[in-house]
Amino acid sequence: MVQILSRNVEQHSMKMMEELHRMKQENDHCDFIIQVGDDVYYTHKNVLSAGCAYFKAMLKHDTKESREGKVVLKEVDSQCVKNCIDFIYSGKFEIPDENMNDLLHVAIMMQLDDIKQAVSDVLEESLNVKNYFSTRNVADMYGLDAVSTRCRECFHENIMEISNQPEFGNIEKTFIRNFVKLEQSKLCEEEKLTLLFNWVEKNRKNQEYLRECLEAIKFDKVSPAYLQRLLESNQIISNDFELYKLITGHLLKASKASQKTDKDELIILFDRKADCIRSFNPVTEKVEKFHDEKFENLLKFSAISLDTYIYILCWNKSVHRLDFRSKNSKWERMNDMICDHGFLPRSVSLSGSIVVVGGSSTKATSDVEIFTLPANQWFQLKDKPTAIRATSLVSLNDSCNDSVPSLFRSTKPCV
Repeated sequence: MVQILSRNVEQHSMKMMEELHRMKQENDHCDFIIQVGDDVYYTHKNVLSAGCAYFKAMLKHDTKESREGKVVLKEVDSQCVKNCIDFIYSGKFEIPDENMNDLLHVAIMMQLDDIKQAVSDVLEESLNVKNYFSTRNVADMYGLDAVSTRCRECFHENIMEISNQPEFGNIEKTFIRNFVKLEQSKLCEEEKLTLLFNWVEKNRKNQEYLRECLEAIKFDKVSPAYLQRLLESNQIISNDFELYKLITGHLLKASKASQKTDKDELIILFDRKADCIRSFNPVTEKVEKFHDEKFENLLKFSAISLDTYIYILCWNKSVHRLDFRSKNSKWERMNDMICDHGFLPRSVSLSGSIVVVGGSSTKATSDVEIFTLPANQWFQLKDKPTAIRATSLVSLNDSCNDSVPSLFRSTKPCV
């Protein structure tokens, strides 16, 4: 009569694995060597074949490794290889905090799906704004679909914080443009603009795609105040005249849409004898004192109004402005003009900027420059073909806005 000895199978298996692990550590009956650089790991062919599809395929046939009882692994991390060998013997392993990428590489090479899944789970659980890009790169590299899905969710949930990370500039143009166009996005148009400028700030090579991406912005939903802040503080715009004109154009449209048109128009008079500024109302034909600020030290200048300021351009290239909204405002010194336009510099307002062309009655010049209001910068434009003096200028306002880009070509900004 045959007697069957019944034991706790799970306990028996665990004991066997512990014994095999001990034998590996003590090089007891080991018949196969795994070498990584200068590190050598002694193992058993049967255990490797039973616990790892990679080694099973290697040792099943008459391969060089099978005959020599040795394999040399290259371009892998030695500690990660050891962790994977320990897992084959014990079913246990530790997931490192820093080199999960290397562990995944080895686990996928050895076809250890349990380790791959465990690392994938850890990457999902630990995903945050700071490790978003490293996690996304690992997910893309090793085809971790669940992690990639979680990364997309994280991006949409934390896009503004993620855009402040240094790696944000490496995101491809198509991805950024499609995100900005996305109707389901939770971002307002102003946040999308911030996103785009962060993208360029992190990688200046993206600036060549900026205008293309800006086409996806609905500027009619952007406030004039936000556009004004952009023009005043954004260095990318300040250093790119064409971009400056684009944003300024949208600012003018937004400002016109929000402004009331029921205010009287005034002509400003500089009374040199009384050293005061007066106003003339062409409707009521009244002349009144307009502002208390004096201008006796400002000589040989021309004047122009722009936005809420009166600008005067002096013969010595100095520029001053006065905020006429406040009776207590004082003359504010702005950045000087780049070129010498002589007495009474000829100027005109165009697209929210001041353009100065040519020279005075006593000085001929071909210089052309433009002053950008928010940035307080002068840009020297393409010179006229011939030098001119005492020229007259006129702005056609909105009727010529579309032709402005072809009229002027920017050089580097000068401050």
